[in-house]
Amino acid sequence: MKTFLATSFFLLYSFIIAQETEFRKVDYKAIEKEIKNKNSEYYDSTLMDRFQKIDTTLTIEHMYHLYYGSTLQPNYDPYDFIEKNKIVEKIEENTNVPTSEEVQILKKFYTDIYKTKPFTDLRNIETLAIIYSFEENEEKIKSLLHIFYKLIDTLLITGDGFTKGTAIDVINTRNEYNLMHLFGVDIENQALTHDKGRSYDILKGKTKENKEVELYFDVTRLFELNKLKF
Repeated sequence: MKTFLATSFFLLYSFIIAQETEFRKVDYKAIEKEIKNKNSEYYDSTLMDRFQKIDTTLTIEHMYHLYYGSTLQPNYDPYDFIEKNKIVEKIEENTNVPTSEEVQILKKFYTDIYKTKPFTDLRNIETLAIIYSFEENEEKIKSLLHIFYKLIDTLLITGDGFTKGTAIDVINTRNEYNLMHLFGVDIENQALTHDKGRSYDILKGKTKENKEVELYFDVTRLFELNKLKF
């Protein structure tokens, strides 16, 4: 089922992108102006509060300011990662359906990630939706998946990834893998290249149907943030 959905998503993505001719490059100066303005609907504290409440009325424009604007926060680390405790690892390694107690442990762990490190690995949002499926909480499942795909749409307004000029802008490398996984692509190799002052990750792989895929991701922002540390 997951393979079918991933393939379907990739085909739909290819069709939509084929109709699209203009993409939006991230304007961090404009974003910063909005997220620091308390009177703006894109004020960072307001947006994050709505996001943490899983507000499904958040638009792509809201997500654009929230996702890319997060790199303007003083504590943002593009190389941050999620460290799972031994209890969570043990539960996830078990192939049996988790018990009610285990579901609560997983729910707390992934809810904390959703609230504190939502963009470190977008698949954690999917995982939280799956956890809620054990409780048959249809409302939460739909809301979380809505947020997840809205974030994916946000990344895709920056480019189709087919060329350097239309590279998909990401704020950490895990989001590259998130998209490749969503497209049903098994990554075979990757490379880093620099051109005209910008940096790109190039990921290559194949779908289950043996279709070759090569996508460009703009990682210039990561290098900019890394320079600020020194």
